[in-house]
Amino acid sequence: MTSEKIIKNKPSLQHLFILIVFIAKLTNLEIMSSNSKWSKFFAINSKPTSATFPELPDMIMWLRMGLGLAYGLSLGMRDSVGGVGIIFGLNVIIFVPIVYISSFLEANTDSYKQLNFAGVPNALALMLLVWLYLFTLYHADEGTALGAAVVQVVKSMADDDEGTGESTGEDAAALPVVEDTEF
Repeated sequence: MTSEKIIKNKPSLQHLFILIVFIAKLTNLEIMSSNSKWSKFFAINSKPTSATFPELPDMIMWLRMGLGLAYGLSLGMRDSVGGVGIIFGLNVIIFVPIVYISSFLEANTDSYKQLNFAGVPNALALMLLVWLYLFTLYHADEGTALGAAVVQVVKSMADDDEGTGESTGEDAAALPVVEDTEF
């Protein structure tokens, strides 16, 4: 297939919009209505309170879950290692929704009980789960090599002990001396 045919076969934005509306109708989301949760969530300077928009903590939790999923995918696909990814992910999960609440929505955060940190542990766990899954998926050969090395060490330790269950020689000198006490 040539590149021109591939470009012609791409769905247009109109087709994508029709698909989204169709899925919304099937699931009864009513995205377009003025009273829906989503229209309230995306309304600029709506200044919601717990009386006018009680679903805001749930919506913020889902926003955080989406951010955690996206950042976990990013870390896993970039082959990132170390604690820096966790710290940056935690910052994204916590501070992007707080800035959204205070700057975009201008919500009265005092009227909500747990708005600023709703869903943070869940989103962080999702980010770590996705990151570890992708990292493990991309490094399957290293996991196999580690498993083989562990099996080799266990076999050599079993051969050294010769089935007696007691350590002799160098292993006995490495064991700590425990004093007999009444406990």
